[in-house]
Formats: sequence, C-alpha cells, structure tokens
Amino acid sequence: MLNRIYYVVALLLVTATAFAQKGAISGTVYDEDGFPMLGANVVIQGTSIGAQTDFIEGKYQFKVDPGTYNIVTSYVGYGEHLSEGIVVTANQTTILDITFGEDSGVELELDVTVTAQALERGEVAVMKLRQNSDKVQDVISSQEIQRLGAGTAAAALTKVTGTTVVDGKYVYVRGLGDRYSATTLNGLQLPSIDPYRNSAQLDLIPTNLLDNITASKTFTPDLPGDFTGGSVNIKIKALPERFTWGVSASGSYNDLSNFRNDFMTFDGGKKIGLGYNDGTLDGPAILNDPRLSEMEVLEADADRRSRSDAALATAVHEVANSFGNAFNLGTKRSGPDYGLSANIGNQFNIGTMPLGVFATVSYNRDYSQYTNGVRGNYVNPNLGENQLQEVFDLTDSKSVESGKLGGMVGFALRPSPANNITFYTIYSHQGFLEGRVLKGSNERKGAAGTDDNYYYSQAASFLERQLIDYVLQGDHTLTGLGNTKIEWSANYINSQQNEPDLRFYEYIEQDGRFLMDPSQFSRPSRYFRDLSDNSYQGTLDVTVPVLQNKSKGNAIKFGGQYRTKERDFNESIYAYENDRGLSFTEAGGDFDVYLGPGNLGAIEQVNGRNSIGVYVYDNSNLANSYTGKFDVAAAYAMMTYEVTPRLKAIFGLRVENTRILVESDKVPNEYLQAEVAGREPDLNRIAANTADIDTTSLMPALNLVYKVGENSNLRGSFTQTIARPNMREVAPFGSFGFLGEPPVFGNPNLKLTSVDNYDLRYEIFPHAGEVLAFSAFYKRFRNPIVTTFRIAGDQQFTWTNSESADLYGLEVEFRKSLGFLNEKLDDFTVSSNLAFIQAEQRIDEQEVALGQAVDPSFSAVRRFNGQSPFVANANLSYATPESGWDFVAAYNFFGDRLQSIGAVGSPDIFERGRSQLDVSVSKKVDNFKFSLRARNLLNPAFESFSTFDREYIFQSYERGREFSFGVSYGI
Repeated sequence: MLNRIYYVVALLLVTATAFAQKGAISGTVYDEDGFPMLGANVVIQGTSIGAQTDFIEGKYQFKVDPGTYNIVTSYVGYGEHLSEGIVVTANQTTILDITFGEDSGVELELDVTVTAQALERGEVAVMKLRQNSDKVQDVISSQEIQRLGAGTAAAALTKVTGTTVVDGKYVYVRGLGDRYSATTLNGLQLPSIDPYRNSAQLDLIPTNLLDNITASKTFTPDLPGDFTGGSVNIKIKALPERFTWGVSASGSYNDLSNFRNDFMTFDGGKKIGLGYNDGTLDGPAILNDPRLSEMEVLEADADRRSRSDAALATAVHEVANSFGNAFNLGTKRSGPDYGLSANIGNQFNIGTMPLGVFATVSYNRDYSQYTNGVRGNYVNPNLGENQLQEVFDLTDSKSVESGKLGGMVGFALRPSPANNITFYTIYSHQGFLEGRVLKGSNERKGAAGTDDNYYYSQAASFLERQLIDYVLQGDHTLTGLGNTKIEWSANYINSQQNEPDLRFYEYIEQDGRFLMDPSQFSRPSRYFRDLSDNSYQGTLDVTVPVLQNKSKGNAIKFGGQYRTKERDFNESIYAYENDRGLSFTEAGGDFDVYLGPGNLGAIEQVNGRNSIGVYVYDNSNLANSYTGKFDVAAAYAMMTYEVTPRLKAIFGLRVENTRILVESDKVPNEYLQAEVAGREPDLNRIAANTADIDTTSLMPALNLVYKVGENSNLRGSFTQTIARPNMREVAPFGSFGFLGEPPVFGNPNLKLTSVDNYDLRYEIFPHAGEVLAFSAFYKRFRNPIVTTFRIAGDQQFTWTNSESADLYGLEVEFRKSLGFLNEKLDDFTVSSNLAFIQAEQRIDEQEVALGQAVDPSFSAVRRFNGQSPFVANANLSYATPESGWDFVAAYNFFGDRLQSIGAVGSPDIFERGRSQLDVSVSKKVDNFKFSLRARNLLNPAFESFSTFDREYIFQSYERGREFSFGVSYGI
C-alpha cells in the first residue's frame, strides 16, 4: 500500500513543472432564478479555449496561461454574456461565477483570484447555499474554519448556531445529546467507536480535509431519520482543478502542560509518540499457553490447589512473573505540542477524461496536564437531612500524552460532463497515554484525608482509536431523460478502540498501615479491552425533474439506504491476589516490593508444600464481552414543488427498519456447555443475555419556504424523526466504573424514541456574505431514552424509556460588515449567534418514588443530558486581502448543562457553564502564511457541581492557556 502511495506522490511531483506556470479559470453558471445551467459554453473571446459546464452542478474549469482575458458565456435560448478584464495569475485559480439575468446579459456576481478573494468567496458561497436550501441549515466554510484556528471538525462545530461540543468530540445540537445528532461524511453516516456513545467522534477528522460543514436543523426524507437536534454533514474538499501542493508546521505552548518536569507517564513502547501500541502493552505471551486452561491456572483458587501440585505451582509462578509489576507511574519532562501536515494534488487527462488526484497527511503530538484538580462525590443519605453527606473528596492529577496521525488519498474521474466517479480513503489514528492519581478523604472507606489517614488510587492507561473509511461515489445526469440525476455511494469503514493493559489500584494508608481489603476495594487489576466495528453502507438517490414549464426547481426524488454494523467487544480482567506473601503494609506500600520477584508466584517450599505469594487470576465476567449487529434499511420518496412563484413545498415520507441484536459471550458459552453436557440449551439463560430489537418507523416531512423578498425567506416545517439506543445501552450486563464512577447496566427492553419536530425561521441576506436570522422550534418526544437508577442497588445506573419530554427554543444569528458605519470599516465583520433552549423530560416513575422516599421535594422532571439553556458565539474579524492580514477574535459561552443524575434522592450533577476566548492573527507573504494564535485566554475552571443546602463540587480543574505559532506554504 505504501509503495502505491509513494508512486502516486512521485507521479504528481514529476508533472509539477509542466503545470506550475499555468493558471485556471473556474466557476458556476446560473440562470436568472439561481439554478445551475447545465451544458453552457464558457470560452476565451476569439478562441476555442474554454470548457462546457457539467451536467451535474453547472460547474466549469479550464487551464490557461497567465494574462488578462475577456470571457464569453453562451447557452441555447440566451444571448451571449461577456465578462471583461479577467486576470489569471500563474499557479492560481481565478473564480468567475456568472448569473444570466432576465435580459440574458447581466453579470451579477464576480470574484477575482483565489489569492485575493478565497475567504470572501467561501463565506459568500455558504451563505448562498443556505439561502437556496430546502431546509433550515447552518454552514461554516473551510476558510472560516482556518481563520478560527480549529484543528478538528469538533472544534469547528462550536461556532455553529445552537451547537456545543462535549468532551472535545461529541456534537450536541439545540441542547440535545449526541443520541439526537447524526453525523455524515460526504452524505454517508459515520459510526461511533465509543460503546457508550451514539454519534461519531469528530475529533478524528482533521480540518485540513474539510470543504465545509453543514448542520441541517430540519429533516427531509432524503436524510437519515435518526436525528432530532441536527444532522451534521462534513464535506471533504473537492479534488484539485490544477497542480497544488502545500506544507505546514506549527508549535504551541500550554502554561499548565508543556515543559513540565512532573508530567506523569509509564513505559508504553517506542511508538507511543505516534499514537500506536507497538506490542509493549499487549498481554503476556503466556496467556496463549494451552496449559493455562488445561490446568485451570487462572482460576481464583489456583493458589490453594498449587500447594500440593508442583506443576501447577510452576505455572502460577510463571504467570505472575510474566505480568510482573507495571503499576508505578514515573515522571518526565513534557515537550512542546506541534503539528505537521502536507498535501499535494493535480488534475490529468486520460484521453478526454479529467482525472483529479489528491493526497494529504497530518501528524500532531500533544501534552495535556492538570495537577490542581478536585474530585468529589456527595449523596443525600436519609429523609429529612439538610445537607449532603460526603462520599469522597480528593485531589486530582492527570497527564495525557497523545499522538495523532491521519491522511486521505482521493481520485475523481469525469468520463463526460454528465458523469462523475469519486474514490477516496480516509485514515485516522489516535493514541492517548494517561496517568492519573486521586488522593484524599473517602468517608465510606474510612479515610479522613489527613497525612496519616488517606485514600489513594491510581490508573495508568493507553487508549487507541482508529478509523479507516473507503468510499466510492458517483453522480450521473441523464440528459436524454430530462436531466434525471442519479447519485450513488458505497463505503466500508473499519473502526477500532482498544485499551490494552489499563492498570488500576486503590488503597488506604492509616497510621503507617497500607490497606487493600477486598471487601472494600477493587484488587489491583490489569484490564484489556478491545472494540472492533465493521460498517458497510450503500445509498441510491434519483432526482427526476417534473413540471419544468412551471418551475425549474420542481422535482421528484426517491431512493434508499442500507447500512449494517458488526461489532465485537472483548474485556479481560486479571486481578492480583495475595495468599501467603508479604502484605502491602509489610511491603511499606511500595509496589516494587509488593509485586517484586521475591513476592510473586511460588515464593518458597515448606515441608514439601508450595507457598504462594501474590498471584494473578482471571477476574473477567463473560457477560461483559459481547457481539452485536446493527442494521438499518430505508426507502423514501419526496417532492419539491413550487406552489406559487414565492412559495415552495418539500414533502415526502421515509420508512426505516431497525434491527439491533446483541449477545453477550454467555450465549455461545451456554450452547457449548449444553453440547458438552448432552442437554438442551437453557433458553431462559440465553434470553437473559440477549437483546433483540426489530422496529419499522414511518417518518413524514413537510417543509415550506416562502420567499418574502429577493433576499429573504420564511421557512416552516413539521417532521417526525426517531432516536435509537446504541448496542451498549441494550447489552444485558453491567460495567465497572473506575476512580469513583458508578457501575452502569444495559437494558435489553429499550424502545426507539419518536419525535415530532416543529420549526420556524425568518432569514434575511442583505448583502453577499451577510445574514440575519430568527428561529423558533418545538419538539415533542415519546419514549425518550434517559439515564435512571437501577433498582438493584445504590448508585447503580441504567437506561430506560420515560413517558415523554418537551423541548423548545429560540435562535438568533447575524453576520454584518461594519462598512455601513463608515467605509473605513469595510474590512471589519462582526458575527454572533445565540440560542435559548428549555427542556423537560419526565423522570421514570420508579425513580421518582425512590427519590421522594429520601427527599419529598425530589422533582419529577429534569433537563436533557448535555442540554444548555443558553449558548452564544461572537466573532470580530478583520481581513484585508490586498495586504494579506487577517485577524479574528472568537468568543464562545454555554450555560450550565446536566452532566449526570445524582444518587437516589440526591440532586443532579451539572457541568458549570463557561466562556472561551480565542484570538488569531495571520499574514500572507506571497505563498507563505504566518499565524499566531492564543486559545482559552480566560482559562475558566472546568467544574461539575450539585446544589442542595449549598454548592457541592464534584469535579474541578483547569486546562491552561495555549499559544501557538504556525507557518505554511502552498501553491
């Protein structure tokens, strides 16, 4: 594979010289109604040099020597259109978009060269896209993303109206969690590789791949039906129209993370900096030895049985020493954060067929740390208490070192102006090496938090995530069938999330004694988890223009989609147990002694009997490993119809069948045991470890667009959509929570959520690139999936369907040049968007009864998880294309949002709202661009809290301020 990539890159470089001195002219031809004109001719006056617009989007492009030209555009039934004085620069693309007026000769919009107008064109283009859209949507261009300094798609989405991002990667639209937000890449859905999440991790997608991001707020039947807050489509960059290449490098400094001598770490191998496990963190090779199962070496009672069994004692000794001691964290000096990227592309001709080729690669190395953190937990223990009782109150220190490697290779072939075929593959890999220490008081475990009586826990982990996406897409216009358009796509995605050798232990020190009582504490353990998803997807969309004599926008569209995801999740836990070795107290609380060679395995032989010290046994729960299959089959039909010259209706129906099947590994184990024992399988046991959902959903949609004026629209819609549980939520088992997190259990009886959506928006586009929009929305949920208490015990959680929920909100957005105040302010632009959102979900009746038994004032309603009542973005930008200077100050704020529900009868836990201020300044000098950025200048605390008689802090830490410098070069 690498040899092929090298060959393509070499081919691009060889041809560079031949194309380096050429320029290009490119654009789109529109009719008087704003529709693309298919098959229009665009040529240089007096010559035959030029091109015909394609039969798909009305776009054209051709190469030409540097110079100044007059361009003639013609189309059957229209007069010729002349564009004079078009300047073409070497190694640049001049953008010439042409709109025929009713007199067939009025040029309404002209952008000059990309070097002078790239930013303006990008923002003008996305505003035009919004204005002509059939649905309520918000768009952010790649140029704006670059100006804001966003490194990933997740960071870019924080600037979209009504959108917030949780944990740096999960998008929440209109206050609704990732369950209600669909994510697509070039129209194909991206899967989540986190078993606890529904939507994709958007920090996997670097922004150097992006053309734009569109957040659709209303549903149309040609979109997947499993979104309610919004459907986010990430559009990959179009393949190049000419030879292009670029490189960039950046370095950054965080005042809490970089160049620190106390950065916690452990040996994860030589490839950790790239984000890979090179095998160092794999389980010991002896785990594959068949003797282990034959002799039951990893059983908890192996210590007792090996006392009189020399062979077993030897095997127990070998296993214990192969695991050894890898618990203690070390420290090192952290380096700087930095990033590197490169891209190259070109367009060739295979006969008369243009072939575009593009490749990009990026690498980032980052350090993050805080040592000033706080972690707490508080509950309401009894009826009538006027304050919460402390469970624990700990100091929190955490260090994370990450490596990220990604890239894309793409090919686009145009056999004719009416046919496009595109293939691309995206690769993204991330690795996070983490060390974390909690220390302080833990009342439930008898630790007061003093110097001689404290609780201590430590985790050392490595998380590795990878996504490989292979995509083949095509679009074809059948000119002989009234310009019927056929679009199809197919892809295969392999995504993985692995946690090899997570090491966790906890203990209490009391008056010089180091206690690890198994009745109170989890034993020192090594966790190995791996998740692998294989996803396949195919789509077909057919658009048939109809009633063209009434309006060119009238069309019937129909199609279908099928996608399937196969998952395999495995968890193995190996725990350390002490039989007759030194106790942790006798080892002085030192793991190098407690798990040293002299205290592991068979430590001595007395009177012919083996004495076993600390040994390792398999503490895995078979139910915690599972396989799953997630299938969705969909079909739809819709129509776009211009009722009057000002009123357009988009209506139709989508049908989706959902099948989710999850089986814990206890199911195949039951069949195996039944076969060995010669009995019938226990169907009750199989049912208890299986989740099976098979549901068909009907989703009607009606969208109306009323053209109030030439540059303003009034939009209204009613739609029905759904939300699905993920495989982990229906998986019939519980999972252990680290570092004070409560265990969580799946619920195989979950139902799909259905949602009624009502939307209204009024939008004005006063000038190119400007907008003023007001939106109102209401959503009614039936059977919403919510987190609740598990009846079986205190602070154990599960998912359930509550009866109903309601959400309503307002959005305001504007973008305006300040030139209306004074012409000297033409280069300044101010933009802002605000969202006000309120929501109530009815709490499960059993939870309410439990809560009110402890606290009679316990509410029967609560917010949605992750829902902020207020979200705001504000940007001030200054751009002078002539001088190359660009400045942006970006402010973001979100209000307090529900993080998790409290223990029985205890108040819920909220993430405190916070502000972020980023500043970016850049300067272009010829083909170079230099940039300075400052992020998180306000450095607010990241806090979660509850309010009862006073405010109780559950978590608090700071991320620090970041300052970066970057340089790029490109043609």
